[in-house]
Amino acid sequence: MQRLMIFQSVVVALLTLVLLQVVGYLAAKAGLFGGMIALMNTGLMLLHDKRAQSSDDDAKRVIKYVYLCAIERMLLTIILFAVGLVALKLMPLPLLLGFIAAQLAAFLNGLSR
Repeated sequence: MQRLMIFQSVVVALLTLVLLQVVGYLAAKAGLFGGMIALMNTGLMLLHDKRAQSSDDDAKRVIKYVYLCAIERMLLTIILFAVGLVALKLMPLPLLLGFIAAQLAAFLNGLSR
């Protein structure tokens, strides 16, 4: 899992640098924020994974952590997208691009196992 966070961080950093050079500061800021949303999701998943592993293999408790993690990740994503688009008035396309790039990194990391 920590390898995943490192891989996602590198992808988000590279995307941010590309956006900064090609489009400008505002796009880079939005792309970084979008990538951070995905990184926070990964961190939340890591936290729930550690909790589930320490639950003495009680199947009901593990399933509870899986469902709780899914709900929390969905809510976190919706809230942070709303903050980025409404409160911070970030550019929508780079914001989505940052999020998608970090999610794609997670997908590619899963394929390499």
